[in-house]
Amino acid sequence: MEKDLLSAIHNIACELEDNGFLREADVLSDVFIKVAAKKKKKSSGKNVPNNPSLWASCQAQAKAKFDIHPSAYSNAFASKIYKQKGGTWRKAK
Repeated sequence: MEKDLLSAIHNIACELEDNGFLREADVLSDVFIKVAAKKKKKSSGKNVPNNPSLWASCQAQAKAKFDIHPSAYSNAFASKIYKQKGGTWRKAK
């Protein structure tokens, strides 16, 4: 629903700007930015494993396999192994 709202605000602001209503378009642009920022803040939160001991063992496997840890490849490998072993994630509060 928020995507629809953002899209509608953007379309209206563009139409107003095209028709010469620059001040009104500027106000709608400010509203667009505030709504988009609020949406971004709402989805923030760090992912944490539900099974920390399983995650630690998967990280140990990644450290043994890759020369450089942490790296994108070793973290992806650890995540893949964790998921294969039934590990799940949740957002931290």
